Amino acid sequence: AAAKGYKVVLDSTKGDTTSYVLCGWEWGEKFRIDTVKAARSGKVTFSAKEDLKCGNYAVYELSGRKITEFIVPRRNKDFSIQFAKDGEGYSVKRGNGENKLFVGFQNFLNYGWNKLESAEEFAARLVQMKEKAATEFPNSLTHIILESALSKPESAAHMKSSFPFSDTIILNTQFAEDKVEQYLRLLQYNHNDTIIKYVDSLVSSGGNKKLQGRLAHTAFQFFHDSEIMGQEGVAVDIAQKWFLSNKLEWPNEEGKFMLRTFVEFNKHSLIGMDAPELVLKDTLGKSVSLRSLESEYTILYFYTDDCITCRKETPQLVDFVNGYEGGPLTVYAVYADNKPERWKDYIESNMFIYSPFMNWVNVYDPDYESNFQMLYNVVKTPQMFLLDREKKIVGRGLNVKGLKELLEQRNRQRDETRGFILQFFTPMAGDAARIAEGIDMFYNSSKGDIALLKEFMYEIYNTLGRSNDYTLQQGAVYLAEKYILGMPQLWDGPFLKKTAEEVRIFNTNKLGDIAADMILEKPDGSSIGISDVTTEYKVLYFYRPN
Repeated sequence: AAAKGYKVVLDSTKGDTTSYVLCGWEWGEKFRIDTVKAARSGKVTFSAKEDLKCGNYAVYELSGRKITEFIVPRRNKDFSIQFAKDGEGYSVKRGNGENKLFVGFQNFLNYGWNKLESAEEFAARLVQMKEKAATEFPNSLTHIILESALSKPESAAHMKSSFPFSDTIILNTQFAEDKVEQYLRLLQYNHNDTIIKYVDSLVSSGGNKKLQGRLAHTAFQFFHDSEIMGQEGVAVDIAQKWFLSNKLEWPNEEGKFMLRTFVEFNKHSLIGMDAPELVLKDTLGKSVSLRSLESEYTILYFYTDDCITCRKETPQLVDFVNGYEGGPLTVYAVYADNKPERWKDYIESNMFIYSPFMNWVNVYDPDYESNFQMLYNVVKTPQMFLLDREKKIVGRGLNVKGLKELLEQRNRQRDETRGFILQFFTPMAGDAARIAEGIDMFYNSSKGDIALLKEFMYEIYNTLGRSNDYTLQQGAVYLAEKYILGMPQLWDGPFLKKTAEEVRIFNTNKLGDIAADMILEKPDGSSIGISDVTTEYKVLYFYRPN
């Protein structure tokens, strides 16, 4: 036999001529199902031959005032419910037990609480309703709503185990999307790799493709809009893995085009990636490679001369780098337009660099041959990235305030590491064999994590190399020869070249060796060699007067 559909009746006041609206929800988005006007008797009847999907629904006045909510249960065939006026609200006159409990819960929250004498009594009544739902209507939508409304998750793992994200019953509700976002907020301070793992598990657990699509879409939007730097990488992963692979359907084709665009303009320059190479022309027409620049950090800054935000950020960036005292710093400033005369005027007016520790490189690409817009998501200016010494991206989408905070954080961590290294190795000064054993110990303890290994080896090399103790300097050379020059596959070319030269210089005129002779010119034009000086001790002092 054909299904009878649904029937929702509201016993209103006799003579009521108000129009009422029956609404439902799909993943938090309310939609109108039907609109009817009260009969002369005051009765309001919504009915159709189609079944309502399992979910939560509500009746509103046409003005927008909510009258009552109800649940269509899992067994939704021939659904029928009738409401009667009950004091300030409506109660279930005819309907199933689940709705009597659910509507009673709504009325208690809206009106009933003010009849109680204490907060303890209020809490006890809520617990009583939750226990009744768990006992009489387990796994029902009412049970889910009361359980989730009255419990606060302690962690992402607790929420994942206590809320039925995999149950298709949550699709037609007003709260499911909020619950997913609540779960994602509990995840968002993890590393991206960990977040991606949990998001994949969440999406895979969905009971059907439609629910999986909703879960994936909500997670994409959450991380796409995240204010935490770098989490667009999670959104890119979700887009590629679930939607652009056609495993799941994106809600609309126009939106899918924007999704593809977002991925194409972000996938090359995510946090942790090697910065794509740029070889652009400077003001003299000379090609300058981004990756050839040697610096502890490189700021990659895209700007235009007519950008309102750039006019604010550029002078702030200039002031910041001129006053920066955290170590060697380079700015690779890319003019993102093709008006060379305006570009040069802008440089002269806005980019005065006086810090001796600062290397500011101005470049542009007048024919847009480098494709920097897509490589670095330069759809608007300014865009700022921070690269580490190996030209890995450690910051993106930065403004000057964010750049300053990120560098302060990283420098603080660097200084703490160097302090620990000094504290560890200084007692070994004078014992080259112990120093080498200590370096080997650090290698063996960190070799399972390449990133950690490289960080430790780099910092140990620099810290020992800068010390005043010769045996500690020898330790730096030992490390360089064994773990840097001896493992060239781990390190980039410029750093290897620089390290090789530093080792060569150290091994020239080593302590205990006979000093290499030099013939130098005196102020009067005569020549003198080191060997010509016959005093017991000789001090070689190299200086530059300015």
